[in-house]
Amino acid sequence: MKKFTLIAILGCIMAAVSFTSCNSDSDSSYQSLTPAEVQQCFLATQGYHNGKMIYPSVNKANINDKNDTVQVSWAITTDSTMTIYNFPSKAVAEAISGNDELKNAIANHPSQAITCAIGYVYATPIQFLIGPKNVTYNVEYGGSSHKVELLFYWNNYSFGQYVASAKYPMQMQIFAAQMKVDGNQTSYGITPSSPVQYFFYTEK
Repeated sequence: MKKFTLIAILGCIMAAVSFTSCNSDSDSSYQSLTPAEVQQCFLATQGYHNGKMIYPSVNKANINDKNDTVQVSWAITTDSTMTIYNFPSKAVAEAISGNDELKNAIANHPSQAITCAIGYVYATPIQFLIGPKNVTYNVEYGGSSHKVELLFYWNNYSFGQYVASAKYPMQMQIFAAQMKVDGNQTSYGITPSSPVQYFFYTEK
């Protein structure tokens, strides 16, 4: 299911959040949260969240249709740890170009879980930085086995916000920044100069 209006709305919201989060490092007036404030943020966001993920996708029947949406879930288990479940391999495959065998191998791989480090940076509204760990795909193509690693940008690129009263209470984004095959950086569509955004949200 495509979400044109929604992604535009959420994109604007997250742009505003990005401005706040990115400036936390450069703004000399910024004060780190106290342990009590971190605990308060954690208690408000902890547990399992069922939501949706928007990712870039090409619809050959409609070239203006550039995004797709899938059901996912994630859990915040400590004040420094989050796991994203059911991260669809097809969402990664959609971004791969220049190697159809690799693209098909990733598309047919089971969904993955992404373990993330998190760090709360603001209490009003609750905002947290996200550090997704590498995702590994062991695949077969071209007549041999390959180890494919997906690497993500951390912190100011990858972050989330939670506002309990909002129509979309939790919103997050992570950016895939690099793909390695057998330890070597590739140019197959996911690179530091062309990162891929994955956007998550819950809805009341």
